[in-house]
This record gives sequence, structure tokens and C-alpha cells, in this order.
Amino acid sequence: MVAIENVLLAAESVFALVLTVIAVLALRRARDVQLAFLAAAFGVFFLKALLLTISLFALQLTAGQVFLLSGSLDLVILALFYGFTLRR
Repeated sequence: MVAIENVLLAAESVFALVLTVIAVLALRRARDVQLAFLAAAFGVFFLKALLLTISLFALQLTAGQVFLLSGSLDLVILALFYGFTLRR
């Protein structure tokens, strides 16, 4: 039986990858600095989902380590979204 956490994490990874690819394609077309921030934010979001998936199956991380990894990457994502939305 597949746990719901695994299914949701896989869906999050795929969605983040799709958004990253779309943002990179838009960046290649428009050459806008703000789109670079957006593409980087989605890329870090995909990296976070990938690292959490790896830690779920391969690594034996404690809950504190997973929380620290997730929280650190969330801060990076928020900073990149700040660069995308408010930087002009």
C-alpha cells in the first residue's frame, strides 16, 4: 500500500518541475531578470521536493534535520519570490 505522503510528495515534485521548465522557457524568450528569480524559486522548490523524497526513502534523517532542511529551503524560495515580485 502506498502512503498518501509519498503520493503527495511525488505530485509536488512533478508540479515543481513543470513550473520550473515553463519559467525557464519564458526566461529564454523574454530575457527578463524577474523571470530569472521566478525560475530560480521554482527550481529551488523542485530541489526541496527532490531532497525530501530522497530523505524519505534513502536517508535516515531525524525530524529536526528534515525541518531544518525544509525551513532553510523555504527561506531561499521566499527570498527569490521577493526578488520576483517586489524588485524593480
